[in-house]
Amino acid sequence: MKTKHYKYTTDGFEAVLYDAENGDDRLLIVIQGLKGLELPAKYAEMFVDKGYSALAMSYYGGEGQPSAMRAIPLEQFRTACETLKNYESGRFRRFGIYGNSKGAGMALLAASAVPDISLVIAASSFGHIMQGNGGKNLSPCKAMVSLDGKDFPYVPNKGVFGAFVKRCIKEHNVRLLYFFDEWERKGTSENEIPVEKINGDILFLTSTNDESVPAKRDAELLISRLRRNGFAHSYKHINFENGSHNLGCFPVNNNLLLQEKKHPEECQKAREKALKIILQTLERRDTEQL
Repeated sequence: MKTKHYKYTTDGFEAVLYDAENGDDRLLIVIQGLKGLELPAKYAEMFVDKGYSALAMSYYGGEGQPSAMRAIPLEQFRTACETLKNYESGRFRRFGIYGNSKGAGMALLAASAVPDISLVIAASSFGHIMQGNGGKNLSPCKAMVSLDGKDFPYVPNKGVFGAFVKRCIKEHNVRLLYFFDEWERKGTSENEIPVEKINGDILFLTSTNDESVPAKRDAELLISRLRRNGFAHSYKHINFENGSHNLGCFPVNNNLLLQEKKHPEECQKAREKALKIILQTLERRDTEQL
Protein backbone atom coordinates (compact mmCIF):
# COMPACT_ATOMS: atom_id res chain seq x y z
CA MET A 1 0.00 0.00 0.00
CA LYS A 2 1.11 3.55 -0.66
CA THR A 3 -0.50 6.88 0.18
CA LYS A 4 -0.75 10.29 -1.45
CA HIS A 5 -2.06 13.50 0.14
CA TYR A 6 -4.17 16.15 -1.58
CA LYS A 7 -4.88 19.66 -0.26
CA TYR A 8 -7.98 21.71 -0.95
CA THR A 9 -6.00 24.92 -1.39
CA THR A 10 -3.77 23.44 -4.12
CA ASP A 11 -5.66 20.46 -5.53
CA GLY A 12 -9.28 21.51 -5.08
CA PHE A 13 -10.11 18.73 -2.62
CA GLU A 14 -8.87 17.52 0.77
CA ALA A 15 -8.02 13.82 0.83
CA VAL A 16 -5.56 10.99 1.34
CA LEU A 17 -5.33 8.23 -1.25
CA TYR A 18 -4.74 4.71 0.04
CA ASP A 19 -3.56 2.77 -3.01
CA ALA A 20 -3.87 -1.01 -2.71
CA GLU A 21 -1.31 -1.33 -5.54
CA ASN A 22 -3.13 -4.26 -7.08
CA GLY A 23 -3.92 -2.85 -10.52
CA ASP A 24 -7.66 -2.67 -9.80
CA ASP A 25 -9.39 0.16 -11.68
CA ARG A 26 -11.87 0.79 -8.85
CA LEU A 27 -11.56 3.56 -6.27
CA LEU A 28 -13.88 4.03 -3.30
CA ILE A 29 -14.27 7.57 -1.97
CA VAL A 30 -14.88 7.47 1.79
CA ILE A 31 -16.53 10.36 3.64
CA GLN A 32 -18.07 10.77 7.10
CA GLY A 33 -20.16 13.34 8.93
CA LEU A 34 -17.42 14.77 11.16
CA LYS A 35 -14.81 17.30 10.11
CA GLY A 36 -11.30 16.18 9.32
CA LEU A 37 -9.68 13.11 7.81
CA GLU A 38 -9.16 11.03 10.95
CA LEU A 39 -12.38 9.02 10.72
CA PRO A 40 -12.48 8.67 6.90
CA ALA A 41 -8.86 7.50 7.06
CA LYS A 42 -9.81 4.67 9.45
CA TYR A 43 -12.36 3.40 6.96
CA ALA A 44 -10.00 3.87 4.01
CA GLU A 45 -7.30 1.87 5.75
CA MET A 46 -9.80 -0.87 6.48
CA PHE A 47 -10.92 -1.01 2.82
CA VAL A 48 -7.37 -1.06 1.49
CA ASP A 49 -6.61 -3.97 3.83
CA LYS A 50 -9.49 -5.76 2.08
CA GLY A 51 -7.89 -5.06 -1.30
CA TYR A 52 -9.84 -1.95 -2.34
CA SER A 53 -8.09 1.33 -3.05
CA ALA A 54 -9.80 4.14 -1.15
CA LEU A 55 -9.75 7.93 -1.02
CA ALA A 56 -10.36 9.28 2.49
CA MET A 57 -11.93 12.68 1.87
CA SER A 58 -12.99 15.63 4.04
CA TYR A 59 -15.48 18.04 2.48
CA TYR A 60 -15.68 20.85 5.06
CA GLY A 61 -13.76 22.32 7.97
CA GLY A 62 -10.28 22.23 6.41
CA GLU A 63 -8.09 25.03 5.11
CA GLY A 64 -9.92 26.89 2.34
CA GLN A 65 -13.12 24.90 2.84
CA PRO A 66 -16.40 26.07 4.39
CA SER A 67 -16.10 25.97 8.16
CA ALA A 68 -19.71 24.84 8.62
CA MET A 69 -22.36 22.89 6.74
CA ARG A 70 -23.21 25.81 4.49
CA ALA A 71 -22.73 25.96 0.71
CA ILE A 72 -20.36 22.98 0.70
CA PRO A 73 -19.12 22.88 -2.93
CA LEU A 74 -19.99 19.57 -4.56
CA GLU A 75 -17.54 20.35 -7.36
CA GLN A 76 -14.73 19.23 -5.04
CA PHE A 77 -15.92 15.65 -5.60
CA ARG A 78 -15.83 16.22 -9.36
CA THR A 79 -12.30 17.58 -9.05
CA ALA A 80 -11.27 14.54 -7.01
CA CYS A 81 -12.56 12.14 -9.66
CA GLU A 82 -10.98 14.09 -12.51
CA THR A 83 -7.64 14.18 -10.67
CA LEU A 84 -7.67 10.50 -9.79
CA LYS A 85 -8.56 9.53 -13.35
CA ASN A 86 -5.09 10.80 -14.26
CA TYR A 87 -3.38 8.89 -11.46
CA GLU A 88 -0.78 6.43 -12.79
CA SER A 89 -1.68 6.96 -16.44
CA GLY A 90 -5.40 6.59 -15.86
CA ARG A 91 -5.53 3.50 -13.71
CA PHE A 92 -8.70 4.39 -11.82
CA ARG A 93 -11.74 4.27 -14.09
CA ARG A 94 -14.61 3.30 -11.77
CA PHE A 95 -15.53 5.39 -8.75
CA GLY A 96 -17.76 4.60 -5.82
CA ILE A 97 -18.54 6.60 -2.70
CA TYR A 98 -19.41 5.45 0.83
CA GLY A 99 -20.63 7.53 3.75
CA ASN A 100 -22.31 7.22 7.15
CA SER A 101 -24.89 9.55 8.69
CA LYS A 102 -24.36 13.10 7.43
CA GLY A 103 -21.66 11.66 5.19
CA ALA A 104 -24.25 9.31 3.65
CA GLY A 105 -26.45 12.21 2.56
CA MET A 106 -23.38 14.00 1.24
CA ALA A 107 -22.41 10.85 -0.69
CA LEU A 108 -25.81 10.82 -2.41
CA LEU A 109 -25.55 14.53 -3.18
CA ALA A 110 -22.00 14.19 -4.51
CA ALA A 111 -22.98 11.35 -6.81
CA SER A 112 -26.02 13.29 -8.06
CA ALA A 113 -23.62 16.03 -9.25
CA VAL A 114 -20.70 13.89 -10.48
CA PRO A 115 -21.45 11.38 -13.28
CA ASP A 116 -18.11 9.61 -12.73
CA ILE A 117 -19.45 8.18 -9.44
CA SER A 118 -21.23 4.97 -10.39
CA LEU A 119 -21.86 3.42 -6.96
CA VAL A 120 -23.20 4.96 -3.75
CA ILE A 121 -23.30 3.21 -0.38
CA ALA A 122 -25.30 5.38 2.02
CA ALA A 123 -25.67 4.26 5.64
CA SER A 124 -28.20 6.13 7.84
CA SER A 125 -28.76 8.99 5.42
CA PHE A 126 -31.05 11.99 5.57
CA GLY A 127 -33.46 12.52 2.67
CA HIS A 128 -33.85 16.27 2.16
CA ILE A 129 -31.41 19.09 1.50
CA MET A 130 -31.45 21.30 4.55
CA GLN A 131 -30.71 24.96 5.08
CA GLY A 132 -27.07 25.46 5.96
CA ASN A 133 -25.57 26.67 9.23
CA GLY A 134 -24.07 30.08 9.85
CA GLY A 135 -24.79 33.69 8.95
CA LYS A 136 -25.17 35.39 5.61
CA ASN A 137 -21.50 36.37 5.59
CA LEU A 138 -20.48 32.75 4.94
CA SER A 139 -21.97 32.46 1.45
CA PRO A 140 -24.83 33.87 -0.63
CA CYS A 141 -25.94 30.26 -1.04
CA LYS A 142 -28.14 29.24 1.87
CA ALA A 143 -28.42 25.49 1.37
CA MET A 144 -26.05 23.03 2.99
CA VAL A 145 -24.53 22.36 -0.45
CA SER A 146 -23.90 24.26 -3.66
CA LEU A 147 -22.67 23.40 -7.15
CA ASP A 148 -20.53 25.84 -9.10
CA GLY A 149 -21.78 28.65 -6.89
CA LYS A 150 -25.46 27.83 -7.40
CA ASP A 151 -27.82 27.11 -4.54
CA PHE A 152 -29.97 24.00 -4.11
CA PRO A 153 -33.62 23.98 -3.06
CA TYR A 154 -33.62 23.45 0.70
CA VAL A 155 -35.84 22.92 3.71
CA PRO A 156 -35.85 26.23 5.63
CA ASN A 157 -34.98 26.04 9.31
CA LYS A 158 -37.71 28.46 10.42
CA GLY A 159 -39.88 26.87 13.10
CA VAL A 160 -37.90 23.63 13.29
CA PHE A 161 -36.30 24.29 16.66
CA GLY A 162 -39.59 25.40 18.19
CA ALA A 163 -41.31 22.24 16.96
CA PHE A 164 -38.41 20.20 18.34
CA VAL A 165 -38.77 21.76 21.80
CA LYS A 166 -42.53 21.20 21.84
CA ARG A 167 -42.04 17.55 20.93
CA CYS A 168 -39.42 17.07 23.65
CA ILE A 169 -41.87 18.48 26.20
CA LYS A 170 -44.69 16.33 24.87
CA GLU A 171 -42.61 13.15 24.88
CA HIS A 172 -40.86 13.99 28.19
CA ASN A 173 -37.60 13.19 26.46
CA VAL A 174 -34.84 14.86 24.44
CA ARG A 175 -33.75 12.98 21.35
CA LEU A 176 -31.80 14.15 18.32
CA LEU A 177 -34.27 12.20 16.20
CA TYR A 178 -37.04 14.63 17.13
CA PHE A 179 -35.06 17.52 15.65
CA PHE A 180 -34.29 15.84 12.33
CA ASP A 181 -37.72 14.25 12.22
CA GLU A 182 -39.35 17.68 12.38
CA TRP A 183 -36.94 19.04 9.77
CA GLU A 184 -37.54 16.14 7.41
CA ARG A 185 -41.31 16.43 7.81
CA LYS A 186 -41.11 19.98 6.45
CA GLY A 187 -39.42 18.69 3.32
CA THR A 188 -41.10 18.46 -0.09
CA SER A 189 -40.28 16.71 -3.34
CA GLU A 190 -38.63 19.94 -4.46
CA ASN A 191 -35.87 19.74 -1.83
CA GLU A 192 -35.39 15.98 -1.72
CA ILE A 193 -31.93 14.76 -2.64
CA PRO A 194 -32.11 14.39 -6.47
CA VAL A 195 -31.07 10.72 -6.42
CA GLU A 196 -32.46 10.15 -9.90
CA LYS A 197 -29.46 12.07 -11.26
CA ILE A 198 -27.01 9.48 -9.92
CA ASN A 199 -25.23 7.67 -12.73
CA GLY A 200 -24.96 4.28 -11.05
CA ASP A 201 -26.16 1.85 -8.40
CA ILE A 202 -27.32 2.85 -4.91
CA LEU A 203 -27.29 0.86 -1.67
CA PHE A 204 -29.23 2.26 1.29
CA LEU A 205 -28.45 0.85 4.75
CA THR A 206 -30.76 1.84 7.60
CA SER A 207 -31.97 0.80 11.05
CA THR A 208 -35.51 0.71 12.39
CA ASN A 209 -34.26 2.01 15.75
CA ASP A 210 -32.22 4.91 14.40
CA GLU A 211 -32.34 7.52 17.18
CA SER A 212 -30.71 10.32 15.21
CA VAL A 213 -32.26 10.48 11.73
CA PRO A 214 -35.46 8.96 10.26
CA ALA A 215 -33.19 7.17 7.80
CA LYS A 216 -35.49 4.21 7.09
CA ARG A 217 -38.36 6.50 6.15
CA ASP A 218 -36.05 8.72 4.11
CA ALA A 219 -34.60 5.76 2.21
CA GLU A 220 -38.12 4.65 1.33
CA LEU A 221 -38.91 8.21 0.27
CA LEU A 222 -35.87 8.39 -2.03
CA ILE A 223 -36.59 4.96 -3.50
CA SER A 224 -40.10 6.19 -4.36
CA ARG A 225 -38.44 9.11 -6.12
CA LEU A 226 -36.23 6.73 -8.09
CA ARG A 227 -39.27 4.73 -9.19
CA ARG A 228 -41.22 7.83 -10.20
CA ASN A 229 -38.32 8.95 -12.36
CA GLY A 230 -37.70 5.57 -13.99
CA PHE A 231 -34.19 5.22 -12.55
CA ALA A 232 -32.09 3.20 -14.99
CA HIS A 233 -29.65 1.67 -12.49
CA SER A 234 -29.94 -0.81 -9.65
CA TYR A 235 -30.90 0.16 -6.10
CA LYS A 236 -31.40 -1.73 -2.88
CA HIS A 237 -32.53 -0.88 0.65
CA ILE A 238 -31.42 -3.11 3.53
CA ASN A 239 -32.86 -2.31 6.94
CA PHE A 240 -31.64 -3.69 10.27
CA GLU A 241 -34.38 -4.19 12.85
CA ASN A 242 -31.98 -4.26 15.81
CA GLY A 243 -29.26 -1.83 14.73
CA SER A 244 -28.77 1.79 15.72
CA HIS A 245 -27.88 4.95 13.82
CA ASN A 246 -24.25 3.81 13.93
CA LEU A 247 -23.98 1.21 11.18
CA GLY A 248 -20.33 1.98 10.40
CA CYS A 249 -17.63 -0.30 11.78
CA PHE A 250 -16.08 2.67 13.64
CA PRO A 251 -19.10 4.03 15.58
CA VAL A 252 -19.11 7.50 17.08
CA ASN A 253 -20.86 8.57 20.31
CA ASN A 254 -22.39 5.17 21.04
CA ASN A 255 -22.75 6.23 24.67
CA LEU A 256 -25.41 8.75 23.62
CA LEU A 257 -27.66 6.20 21.91
CA LEU A 258 -30.21 4.33 24.01
CA GLN A 259 -30.36 1.48 21.49
CA GLU A 260 -26.61 0.96 21.89
CA LYS A 261 -26.90 0.96 25.68
CA LYS A 262 -29.83 -1.48 25.76
CA HIS A 263 -28.75 -3.80 22.96
CA PRO A 264 -24.98 -3.47 22.41
CA GLU A 265 -24.54 -6.99 21.04
CA GLU A 266 -27.38 -6.64 18.53
CA CYS A 267 -26.04 -3.27 17.38
CA GLN A 268 -22.57 -4.72 16.92
CA LYS A 269 -24.00 -7.63 14.93
CA ALA A 270 -25.81 -5.14 12.69
CA ARG A 271 -22.51 -3.34 12.06
CA GLU A 272 -20.81 -6.62 11.19
CA LYS A 273 -23.62 -7.57 8.81
CA ALA A 274 -23.51 -4.10 7.23
CA LEU A 275 -19.78 -4.39 6.60
CA LYS A 276 -20.25 -7.84 5.08
CA ILE A 277 -22.93 -6.46 2.75
CA ILE A 278 -20.70 -3.52 1.77
CA LEU A 279 -17.79 -5.82 0.93
CA GLN A 280 -20.09 -8.12 -1.05
CA THR A 281 -21.36 -5.09 -2.96
CA LEU A 282 -17.81 -4.05 -3.81
CA GLU A 283 -17.00 -7.60 -4.92
CA ARG A 284 -20.03 -7.66 -7.23
CA ARG A 285 -18.80 -4.49 -8.89
CA ASP A 286 -16.93 -6.81 -11.24
CA THR A 287 -20.32 -7.52 -12.80
CA GLU A 288 -21.49 -3.91 -12.50
CA GLN A 289 -24.71 -4.88 -10.69
CA LEU A 290 -25.90 -4.78 -7.09
